[in-house]
Amino acid sequence: MNFDEAIAAHTKWKVRLRTFIDGTGEKLEASKVAVDNQCDLGRWIYGDGAKYRSLDAYEKLRASHAKFHKCAAQVVTHAASGNRNQAESLIGNGGEFSKLSQETIGAIMQMRKTAG
Repeated sequence: MNFDEAIAAHTKWKVRLRTFIDGTGEKLEASKVAVDNQCDLGRWIYGDGAKYRSLDAYEKLRASHAKFHKCAAQVVTHAASGNRNQAESLIGNGGEFSKLSQETIGAIMQMRKTAG
């Protein structure tokens, strides 16, 4: 996985969550969504991407990605319990999910820049 593929893999989560909130997407379980090493990006972070662990951006990426998954799990929990408004407030513009998503993408871009 290269850096662009890492960004693409990460950005798919918003679509997955949006369709889950709308009731048209795949079935998601909060306990599984909360785990940060099972998605494509997480497997890369803890696998091949670990070769970048000496970079400051690696730890920033690892930490923001883990927080992102915890927040995504909150979105799933709220949506599954019928609290769509709370799920929407997390995933919408300015919401915690969006903030953590941007941090994660920013860390990937910083890694790409510093890794050469």
